[in-house]
Amino acid sequence: MPVLHVSAECAPFAKVGGLADVVGALPGALARLGVASGVVMPFYGGPHGRLAQKAGAIESVHTGVVFFEGEWFPFEVFQSDALSSDGAEVPLYLVHEPEHFGDDGVYFRASDNTWFARGEVRYLVFQLMVLDWLRSENTPLDGDGLLHLHDHHAGLIPALLHTDPANSVLADLPTVLTVHSADHHGEIPWARWNSLGLDLPNWESLDHLGVVNSLKAGVETADRVTTVSPSYAIELTESPETSHGLDYAFQLAGDRLSGIVNGVDMDVWDPATDAFLPEHFSADDLGGKTALKQAVCASLGLDASRPLLTFVGRLTPEKGAEVLAPGIAQILHQTDAAVAILGSGYPEYEGALRDLAASAPEGRLSVTLAFDEALAHRLYGAGDVFLMPSKQEPCGLGQLYAMRYGTIPVVHAVGGLRDTVTAWDGAIGTGLRFDAYSADAFAEAVGRALALDADARAALQQNGMRADHSWAASAADYVTLYRELGLSTATKGSGV
Repeated sequence: MPVLHVSAECAPFAKVGGLADVVGALPGALARLGVASGVVMPFYGGPHGRLAQKAGAIESVHTGVVFFEGEWFPFEVFQSDALSSDGAEVPLYLVHEPEHFGDDGVYFRASDNTWFARGEVRYLVFQLMVLDWLRSENTPLDGDGLLHLHDHHAGLIPALLHTDPANSVLADLPTVLTVHSADHHGEIPWARWNSLGLDLPNWESLDHLGVVNSLKAGVETADRVTTVSPSYAIELTESPETSHGLDYAFQLAGDRLSGIVNGVDMDVWDPATDAFLPEHFSADDLGGKTALKQAVCASLGLDASRPLLTFVGRLTPEKGAEVLAPGIAQILHQTDAAVAILGSGYPEYEGALRDLAASAPEGRLSVTLAFDEALAHRLYGAGDVFLMPSKQEPCGLGQLYAMRYGTIPVVHAVGGLRDTVTAWDGAIGTGLRFDAYSADAFAEAVGRALALDADARAALQQNGMRADHSWAASAADYVTLYRELGLSTATKGSGV
């Protein structure tokens, strides 16, 4: 197998954010292009947990043991075929070690949502186990393999490859680190790292503010570094706020750093077949979209005769929650639109939306403070305009779903939103953008969207629905990158 993806998440088995969606879709897209790929992740909850129920039949392929902080930790690697689909064979490898990953929770305990006792080193131990497995005779990688690492949870692997003598057999493996978000760095106290007893010729490559920084380590030591959009790559080099203080590390990456936008699963996100939609439609026949809007508005108590604005997302500062409620207040006052909001997050933002809903005119505002996958799909499809005022957005998927479903996105021109939404100029475009991060700029952009005539709205709908945001296009860019690292990609039919 040429490419092994190392990740903390993979949809649909363990999902907290967009990382899971990428790792769940990209390997299959690569396999369909002839690059056999697999995924390795922690086996949260072990063989009797919730993840195991989703993984189905599993087979043990390796047993090993790692030594860390004076203790031996036996582990076992299982293989599942549950990630394979549409003729793409994608083995899913699950690393079972009960001390660190015996709980069903991904980043917090499933039982009480508290921090794990060994939380600082969970993913360091995971990486040690992955490397122990890869240097065994049971390794899934062939002679020209490559490790594709995702976020800080796998960011220490390049350093471990080149500093731990036990990994000398793996030292020539090319490594690619994809930074899905720089919001989390994976910090580990030096005293805990030093228990490995490794000789670090360049300890500064791991250090940030006096601790081991797993994300920085990956950025400085991986052969190539990617982010999930070209604009986000630039922002990480220019903004200490966006990179959370690691702008200098991204700057030093130089030509090793690039951006590749995410794709969407065009089969799952298809308004012509979506099982969550009571009415279906396509770019060639939008009749079902009108019926869907009427059904959704009826269920939410909204006036379907008005333009429908929808928002689906987490209520956090990064997702624009600071400007959402005050922006919506202006929109309700200045336009005749109805608004449907779905999401949950920080209590202060939920509270502001509750207060706004309580004072809004009847039929104008619906606020659902929850995660509801079915309603999310319906709001993407029923809306006339989709709202995405993110303060930061590495790539973003909501705007891609909205365009696929014929709902015109209004986005803050930042990160992947800038790269994936082409601003309407009166002739071409897929959405509307605003530059200043403020409630006033947000509301003004929505006003521009609502002022468009029928021909402009139709053109925007068609442009968005017919655009290619599939994983095939993004996967092809990754294949090009792999080739630059010397990976042979003439592997179709080679299996794993």
